[in-house]
Amino acid sequence: AMESAKKANTVGDDEETAVGIECYANSASGFQAILKERYTDFIVNEIGLDGEVVHLTSLDAAVDEEIDSREQQKRQKAIVQLSATQEEPDDHSDRQLDDGKKAPAAAAATPSETQGEGTDAKVEQTEVAASVDFSAEIKTAVADFVKLAGPAEAERLKEFLEQPGVLLPAAEGKPAPAPLISASSNDKAYRTSMHVFFNSHFQLMTDTVEAPSGEEASGPVKKDSKRPCLSIRVHPRKPVNSKGGNGGQKRSRDEGGGWKGHRRWPANLPQYLEFTLCKENKDTGDAIGVLSRILHVKPRSFGFAGTKDRRGVTSQRVTIFKVRAARMAKLRLLGMKVGNYRYVDRDLRLGDLKGNLFTLTLRGIEEGSQLSISEAVRTLRTSGFINYFGLQRFGSHSIGTHVVGAALLRGAWEEAVDLILRPRDGDKPQVAMARSIFKEQGNAAAALKHMPTWCVAERSLLEGLVRAQKNDYVSAFSSIPRTTRKMYVHAYQSYLWNRAASERVRRHGLQRVVAGDLIIDTGCQTDIDNEDGDNDWIFSSVREVTPEEASAGVFSITDVVLPLPGSRVIYSESVQKIYEEICQSDGVQLVGFAHSVREYSFGYLTGAYRRLVTKPDKVKFDFVRYSDPSADLAETDLARLQPVQHDTVKPAGKAEEGELLALRLSFSLPTASYATMAIRELMKSSSSQASHRAATLSANHIVQN
Repeated sequence: AMESAKKANTVGDDEETAVGIECYANSASGFQAILKERYTDFIVNEIGLDGEVVHLTSLDAAVDEEIDSREQQKRQKAIVQLSATQEEPDDHSDRQLDDGKKAPAAAAATPSETQGEGTDAKVEQTEVAASVDFSAEIKTAVADFVKLAGPAEAERLKEFLEQPGVLLPAAEGKPAPAPLISASSNDKAYRTSMHVFFNSHFQLMTDTVEAPSGEEASGPVKKDSKRPCLSIRVHPRKPVNSKGGNGGQKRSRDEGGGWKGHRRWPANLPQYLEFTLCKENKDTGDAIGVLSRILHVKPRSFGFAGTKDRRGVTSQRVTIFKVRAARMAKLRLLGMKVGNYRYVDRDLRLGDLKGNLFTLTLRGIEEGSQLSISEAVRTLRTSGFINYFGLQRFGSHSIGTHVVGAALLRGAWEEAVDLILRPRDGDKPQVAMARSIFKEQGNAAAALKHMPTWCVAERSLLEGLVRAQKNDYVSAFSSIPRTTRKMYVHAYQSYLWNRAASERVRRHGLQRVVAGDLIIDTGCQTDIDNEDGDNDWIFSSVREVTPEEASAGVFSITDVVLPLPGSRVIYSESVQKIYEEICQSDGVQLVGFAHSVREYSFGYLTGAYRRLVTKPDKVKFDFVRYSDPSADLAETDLARLQPVQHDTVKPAGKAEEGELLALRLSFSLPTASYATMAIRELMKSSSSQASHRAATLSANHIVQN
């Protein structure tokens, strides 16, 4: 019993100890197994805010069929209506132009004129339908414009907007109408309101031009103002045959304004397409990058609730701005599929999930260990695990991201630069050469020539060093993308939390809540893990446990939280002492600003809280027999859509048993909790990749012999 109690507080892996992962939550026996031997051994399905588990079950774009049918009916109805209007011309058809000629008839085509083949007929039909849809908007806009510029200007605007080719691209071969020049004014605020008006109502391009020479201001005038009288020029939409395609509406690569969406987006259709992304052996960011390149949109056009592991098969919801499901369904993708489309009014944002459902396969289980493993799973379900930040939080290199973060928090700028660019074990030859050049010569420009593009932080830092003045390391560091810069300081926050959690467990164990612990006093179990501190209510709900509450056992260990340092978190005296001891050993200031660069100080960060212990939910497990080490032992969403039978998978205990044994385990965790830490608790073994590789090689050697 004494030996098992000791085991609950021991770790045999230097890589974990280096980032504060030092203790276990229970003393159940561990076991050896292989994790992630195949991608299908690590399956992750997102759990939405509605509590539903995300699965990819359909690849078709059936959602668009009803929408397209409705739009087609609207177009046909509009053509018939305007054709009838053309047969009975109104008083406006005889209106004289300035040169004495009659104005052309409305740009409506009769059914017989639009039944020809080719795109011209389709474009014209669409324009006719859209012109009907714009009539109500024109009426509303003109009414608003009267208040802004007066009746005379509003009448000019109405005539301009009703011209064919203004609100819709002019048909091929037809010249676009001349721009509208507003009444001139020396009131800059008035002109600004004009720009805002046209952008908000019709997204028409505007610019400012000089009034004709000698002309007096015809719009609002500010007395005693020395500003010149200028006019607003309003441009019609560009014609179909203008350069760049897409009806002349250029995309962000030309205008820098971002993807504006599908040009003929159906009326009343929500602007975001939400779909399920199922990927294999890809980071979420990599998958989004592939989709953005194929669709020719910016990565920021996508939204998602959280990033998913690379080595595994994961399913999650994603949104994209104004891209139709039918277009997405036509994509030919490698290593991922998309489907289950629907249109929504809001994009997904980080944190828009309840958690994740994990389905894990642990291979190479020792024969006869089923009873002890079953007991270990049941103990994990009861005790939970210490909610450590996993090793992946601190990077995969020999120099952890938290080490760089500590240097930044100390204001040791040159040291931080050296840590990022220093030679490391396991670097690829080109990267190793670039690092070696910088270390030996200090020549950032020469090192930059060899640093690969996929080393984003290193290349950005070298570019900054080339541009910056000598020894201006702060400016050079600012060249690194902001999200990456934040990652370094957040990693040190996580390191501090891990160290503090281990110290709390060593001092008091996990059997009870003690006086001085921090708890969230809301009366219910609530998801709180949000590193950016967006849940403002949390900061007013955290308080210290009193001695009376501790002795009465009012709270359970799952109520206890520890802070991620920042300006809005609180510490009890005992908790703050733990944090200060760790910070002092690293030369980091826990409270306030250690230097003038606010971005790299705890006083600049908001801070957050994280639960000390997490319990997995929906825990299920069974044992399976298999003969082929390369066989898939769990069914993924991709496999369900393209079923493949594996004869090697048999439930344990059947007559025809394979010679190898595996544990299939599924459980759900709240957002920001690491499945690797749950498995570490279950197996009582290191979560490092090196340990798993060694176990895999050892097991394969046994199988081969």
